[in-house]
Amino acid sequence: MGLKENVEAIKKELSAEEQFLESVIKAEGFFKKYKKHLIAAASIIVLAIGVYLINDFIKNRDLRLSNEAFLTLQKEPSNKEALGVLQSKNPALFTLYKFSQAIKTGKTDEIEKLKNEIKEPILRDLSLYQSGSLSEDVKTLRGYTQKQNALLRELAILDEAFLLFEEGKSDDARASLQKIPVTSSLYSLAQSFSHYLK
Repeated sequence: MGLKENVEAIKKELSAEEQFLESVIKAEGFFKKYKKHLIAAASIIVLAIGVYLINDFIKNRDLRLSNEAFLTLQKEPSNKEALGVLQSKNPALFTLYKFSQAIKTGKTDEIEKLKNEIKEPILRDLSLYQSGSLSEDVKTLRGYTQKQNALLRELAILDEAFLLFEEGKSDDARASLQKIPVTSSLYSLAQSFSHYLK
């Protein structure tokens, strides 16, 4: 290797080191210029992660406490402490518990009161059905069957027909039973009941 080649290699090496040093200086200048912004952004990210972790921890703790309270209430329905914990930590589960207790005891007035508190669509639908069914109110059941997307429409129609039959309105009961579609799993039961009405 000649002297000329060695000089060229050294120049290339110095040029690479020069470029590296230049990029370090630029980065240092960038950091100095935006130091406050970078520290603020890093602080916000760390704070956001901390808040997320704390929030997740609190949610999991509340869920665990509400589940324990619910299980306690299944064994001891009169436990006031568990009832308070369930009400404060998980209002939706508390409402479900109150609804299940009202159905067990057959308290239609309690179900009526709960209908306004219930936010969950499926549970609200069940409360509307149970309200009409337990109170044996044909008008309420008929209103439920006309409701869009009623989950227990066919069952409510059967209840309505039975109540009409008990009132001596066999023709009205038969007309109600005809509302049950052929595709329903209750269709054969409705047909049997309809034949009995003749």
